[in-house]
Order: sequence, then C-alpha cells, then structure tokens
Amino acid sequence: MDRAGLLGQRSVVVAPGQRTWARLVRRGRGLDVRALAALGPWLVLAPHPDDEALGAGGMLARLAAAGADPRMAILTDGAASHVGAPRWGPRRLAGVRRQEAGHAVRALSVRPAVHLGWRDAAPPVVGDKVFRAGVRRLSALIVRHRVRALAVCWSGEAHCDHEAAAALARAVVTAARGRVRLYEYLVWGWTDPALGAKLNGRRVVSVDVAAARRAHRRSIDCHRSQTGTRVQGAVDPFRLPRAMIALTARPRTVLLEGAGHAA
Repeated sequence: MDRAGLLGQRSVVVAPGQRTWARLVRRGRGLDVRALAALGPWLVLAPHPDDEALGAGGMLARLAAAGADPRMAILTDGAASHVGAPRWGPRRLAGVRRQEAGHAVRALSVRPAVHLGWRDAAPPVVGDKVFRAGVRRLSALIVRHRVRALAVCWSGEAHCDHEAAAALARAVVTAARGRVRLYEYLVWGWTDPALGAKLNGRRVVSVDVAAARRAHRRSIDCHRSQTGTRVQGAVDPFRLPRAMIALTARPRTVLLEGAGHAA
C-alpha cells in the first residue's frame, strides 16, 4: 500500500470509511465461507506487497481454512515506499517487501504469491509489451488452476499502481471470455470521503471473515516496513496508520461485483 504513486493524497492517511463500510455491509449480499468458495477457485491480485493482507487477507485465510486453495499474485516490487532512505535502495527494499509478503501469505496459510515484478509507482501503459506480458502470465495461472473468480483492488482508488492492477484484472477477465468473474476489494478507497456516492449502484457482497481475524491481523503485521519504523530516514516517510489497519481488519470483507469506475 505504498503512498508513492498516490494521486493528490500525499498527506497523512486517514480512514473516513467506517460509516460507508457499515452501509455497504447492510445493503450487500452476505456470503459465508462455503458460498465464497463455491464462486472459485479464487485468484487475488494485489498492487503491492501488503495490499493482499489489507484488502483480502480475511477472505484468503477463510478460503485456505476451507480447503479452497486460493492463489495470490502481487503486481509491483514495492520499492518506492520509502524513497531516499539511507541504506535502503530500491533493490534492498524490494527484497525485504517480497520477504514480508512471503511471511504474510504463510500467516494466512496461502501458497506463495506469484510476483509480476513491475516497478513500483511506474506502471506500464495499458496494452504495451509489459502489460500484455502480465495478461498472458495471469491468464496462464488462471487456466492452470482453473480459476473462476478474480479479486483486485477497487478501480476507483487514486493510486497509479492500484489503477494499473484493476486495468490488468479487467484485461485478464476479458481474455477469459466469461469464464472468470471479477470482484473488487477496497484498500485506499476507504480513505475517500466520497466513497459512498461513488459506489451508488454497485452490486456488493460481504464476506464473513470473523473467524480469520487473528490470521488477518498477523498477516498485516508481517509487513513491518509499512506498519512500523523498520525503514528510517526516507524523504517522505510512510507508515500505515492504525485507523487504516483497523478499518481493513473488519469482521466482514466488502467485495464489489464486476468492474466499475469512480464517478
């Protein structure tokens, strides 16, 4: 969940989405773990190492506990979260964040993630060579594991890598020609004060993840470079605020059905 690449949101992150979360849960179609697993097999695509834990950690843990064997893919290397930190060049930070992601998925009892390795905060243009390679790689993963449901961050999130992840997911679903359903989870979207209005008309499901709250929180805590003070001296230091973590680690995960765009 790097702040690098955020569009117009460089200030401290806040989470005004508590009321919106409650409203979405009330109006959404509730799913238990059996119903969730029946929609799959699942693939979750995260823009950065840590978005998988924040946005979909609870549902991943629940699916894994039910024997549904969900798959994970992470788009970028996460190397732009602490620009200018002494002794923390891009290669080292990318390596640490990949290691943290490995710990996080183990906390969720999920198989190791596939890393696409895109440059953090510098996504390719839709349709270019790197983008097309990403479509092919995820499409092959979908065929190999018979994936029927793909979850990605909300397409309205104002971060270039989140927008790129959503665009890649749409392209993959289009290439699947109706064999894969698309769902969107929220990460940065919870910080948008206009979120409720932007989601008017969107079909919503809410997934019961209460039984996985400990595993979910452990997976978030694995991303120490983002949640603590592991990386020091950055030009624009970033740390996930407790309010954001509390909002994402809720007893129900909100998923938006199909693709949509911010109003």
